[in-house]
Amino acid sequence: MTDWKQEICAEMPPESEPVGGGKIIQRRNITQRNVEATDIMPGYSEYVCECRFMTEDEFNMLKSIEDIDTADAIDAYTEQLIEEGVL
Repeated sequence: MTDWKQEICAEMPPESEPVGGGKIIQRRNITQRNVEATDIMPGYSEYVCECRFMTEDEFNMLKSIEDIDTADAIDAYTEQLIEEGVL
């Protein structure tokens, strides 16, 4: 997994997408930025975000961690401790 770096896109990029070779690009903090016109160039919009590259396995592991509901995990652990007589 690489460090987060700035990326500028002409169109709204997806939050993640495969880029080939078993790698995925992940993006966050996607914002639209308007660039004002100058004497030689018309104004335009672009999208600025942070991105990083990772393997499909790393991406899947991070997604599974994000999908864990902390409250449910704590409740299940507490219930297990009660059943075992610890609490």
